[in-house]
Amino acid sequence: MDTQQIKKFTRNWCILVGSVCLIAGIVIGIFIGRSGGFTNSKASPGLSYESGYTLEDTEITSLIYDNYWNYIPTAYINVGELGPDALLYKISDKVERNNLDVEKFYTGDDGYMHYSDDNIKDTLVGVDLSTFQSDIDWETLAKNKDIDFVMLRVGYRGYTQGGLMLDSSFEDSKAAVIKYKIPTGLYFFTQAITYDEGVEEANFVLKQIGKMNVKYPIVIDSELIGDSEARGDNASNDERTDGIVGFCETIKAAGYTPMIYASRNMFAQCLDMDRLGDYELWLAHYANVPNFPYKYTGWQYTESGTVDGISGDVDLDLWFK
Repeated sequence: MDTQQIKKFTRNWCILVGSVCLIAGIVIGIFIGRSGGFTNSKASPGLSYESGYTLEDTEITSLIYDNYWNYIPTAYINVGELGPDALLYKISDKVERNNLDVEKFYTGDDGYMHYSDDNIKDTLVGVDLSTFQSDIDWETLAKNKDIDFVMLRVGYRGYTQGGLMLDSSFEDSKAAVIKYKIPTGLYFFTQAITYDEGVEEANFVLKQIGKMNVKYPIVIDSELIGDSEARGDNASNDERTDGIVGFCETIKAAGYTPMIYASRNMFAQCLDMDRLGDYELWLAHYANVPNFPYKYTGWQYTESGTVDGISGDVDLDLWFK
């Protein structure tokens, strides 16, 4: 054969061998697929595939399971009992984490919660007050050396019509903290569902300050009402967060420190924390020690505290600065 004939014969032979292999592969594939039940477009009712592999409950598998659930709190906030039924919410990397040692919280001789470590020698104790604390002896409260400050509710937005309302006790409380020179912060119960509504709420608070010496933050209080008609309950996470950002930016522009109050679950489930990393947090979490990954300035640790000068139960707050 000459060179051209050799090339032609080789090419034809390769085509023939390749075709045979392709056909053989298809046939074998169909056979295997049918044998394993993989070519069925729909599984037959009642049929199941058993792999024959069972994960034994051994010491190693138990360690793997325990290690997994030990890891979860470092990356997620869990709502509910930690376990297979827990609701897990990714911790934002845009919010500073706290480095507090849960072993360093303690009840002081005054009966109130404190914290101390190598960097934080002590904390402050405060109360938050509204119309729900109707009987306050301000002179006694002012002389109470165990209480360092008060947080006053300025007002709230109605949860159906959305009107702005002044707390019925605010004017009396305002006059008292001015008279007795009690260190004070302010908060407003929000139902804002837009940025502009958050701005409106902040301006409402700022107009009420007058001659007050506000040394503590001005706070937007974000909570769910638990009512199907509540505008805030029906808002999306983005809408609630829009309102909070509008409030905080307005407070900051006025020269005050903005802060966000919410429960642990509210922060985890109902707000976009990626957008809130620039603001201080006030955590409401009723427990012996807080369980919250983000850095927070205040911790409302009980709603049933007792304080000289205040009749009935009152919220108690541990403050880090």
